[in-house]
Amino acid sequence: MRKPEREEEKTGLVIAHYGLRAHIRVGGETLELKPPRGQEWAVGDSIVFEKGRPKKILERRNALIRIGANGKEQALAANLDLLLIVTACGEAFKPGLIDRFLVSSAHMGIPAAIVVNKMDIPEAAEFLTAAREYENYGYNVLPVSALSGSGIDGLTAMLNHKVTALVGHSGVGKTSITNRLVPGLNRLVGEVNVKTEAGRHVTTVSIFVDLPGGGAIIDSPGIRQFVPTGIDERDAAHYFPGFAPYRGMCKFRDCMHMAEPGCAIRQAVEDKSLSDERYRSYLRIIQSIRERAEPDWA
Repeated sequence: MRKPEREEEKTGLVIAHYGLRAHIRVGGETLELKPPRGQEWAVGDSIVFEKGRPKKILERRNALIRIGANGKEQALAANLDLLLIVTACGEAFKPGLIDRFLVSSAHMGIPAAIVVNKMDIPEAAEFLTAAREYENYGYNVLPVSALSGSGIDGLTAMLNHKVTALVGHSGVGKTSITNRLVPGLNRLVGEVNVKTEAGRHVTTVSIFVDLPGGGAIIDSPGIRQFVPTGIDERDAAHYFPGFAPYRGMCKFRDCMHMAEPGCAIRQAVEDKSLSDERYRSYLRIIQSIRERAEPDWA
């Protein structure tokens, strides 16, 4: 008796994720599905289907992971070529949050760059100067204005043919930038509270958006908290931006750069060659890793 032919496996791409459901692009159609028990999908994941049902997640190249509200690890995006950290001039400029994303991206092996939005406001130069400090640590810093379109061409060139996740504090303008990068998309943008300059949470869906010139961006909801996960506190300094020149210079190999004698990092802070602000940002990350808690940057 002839055995029935095995239906060919198909692979789909998670292109949107909201709540307990997701959209998956399989061939020329889009399916709305709930992940099977035991599977946690993220936008950018490749899902193998067998007999029309999701079977497994293909191994990820990388993933940006945070601690969710339930205390469990949650992947914000997967299989990235670039992490684009979006900040903005004004109260939404949060260097401590930038540091956390950079530590996590370095740990996961995801290249990162920084975009400074809202360059159209009068005090923009002050915030751009502060952001350019990250250029000293090897990161590209791009000033843009989603309002006027300034800098968008340069950003487009950087993102072409890459899968890039846009992350940042709520209200920095990620969705406005996405709308500039993909004309006609017209994703919803929340009104801005003039007093706090913080945008309302309007991007409640992480979505995979194809770029006109090739590649794609993953626009994720604005967040107020983020702590790197999967990193031992003893290794955090290895990934922290600005600490590389002092690596291996401490008296003790297991120096945590806190109260140990002969610490090169603390000496650099005393000598003013490393800012106290950067050092305090590192200490807050260590505290968060120990507590597995996320500070509120609102």
